[in-house]
Amino acid sequence: MPFEDEFTLLNSNGLNVYEPDDDKVTELYQQFFKALIPGGILVTSFLTPAPNVDPNSEWDMNQVNPEDMSLSKIIFFDILKIKFTAFRSSSTTKSQLKNVGFDDIKFVWDNARICPTVVARKPT
Repeated sequence: MPFEDEFTLLNSNGLNVYEPDDDKVTELYQQFFKALIPGGILVTSFLTPAPNVDPNSEWDMNQVNPEDMSLSKIIFFDILKIKFTAFRSSSTTKSQLKNVGFDDIKFVWDNARICPTVVARKPT
């Protein structure tokens, strides 16, 4: 991104779920950090790993309807051929954001804890 100290708010939803390389996602966050003015806010989201992928999954399976999950799999993977390849825990995402300089990092969780939104601030 050719921007530096230009934006008060950046919103990015979806880019990081297609990139399995943590270093490249951290580079993306670094570009966002650079583009924000001091005090600027980043709003982004990510997908947490499912229980069958990570035994420490953050998912709340009590909030997941198995029939809805099955239908979602059919729609996203079989019909739309979407390839979500990059799942990250909240601790990984927080670490990535902190490593590039963000602070005041807050997670806004959906009920099932599958796709949280993250709000992070560039220090003033």
